[in-house]
Amino acid sequence: MADTIPFEEADDRLKQVYAYWQSKRADRAMPARRDIDPAEIAPVLPHLMVIDVEPGPRYRYRLFGTAVTNAFGMNPTGKCVDEVMVGDYKAFLLGLYNDLCAEKKPIYSTSTYGSSHEARMWTQRLMLPLSSDGAAVDKVLACQVFIHGSPLKTQTVRLAQDKAEPIDNISSTLK
Repeated sequence: MADTIPFEEADDRLKQVYAYWQSKRADRAMPARRDIDPAEIAPVLPHLMVIDVEPGPRYRYRLFGTAVTNAFGMNPTGKCVDEVMVGDYKAFLLGLYNDLCAEKKPIYSTSTYGSSHEARMWTQRLMLPLSSDGAAVDKVLACQVFIHGSPLKTQTVRLAQDKAEPIDNISSTLK
């Protein structure tokens, strides 16, 4: 792995959400949803999503920010990931959510977004675990930004304290 942590080059909005999550986490593995006050991170609200983790597991969009809605082309609030996503992208996202719930660590990922026939757009996403009981992930706080014509490379890493751990089995599914 390179000398730098891939997250260091992330969009400032993702860094802001990560710093906020860290401050709410304090000395716990992860904060609870009740610790999160949207008013405290108002500038990034258009890029935020809150996802409920349901038995199965299934992942239901509770909140879907306007910037993400605009890029996605519809608002999937109230629907599950497996109902609105398709193909390789669906498998990729489900892999990210499954890993986050199993490992209970934030995930940062960059990838292309949209079909290859459209102008190339890249996305950066940060997925952060939330837990009511301090043990099981029951919600995910996510921030996603979109960049046209970016020179980003596809990568996915699990953020653990001072290092980034590549998640090769997930990142290899989406090019």
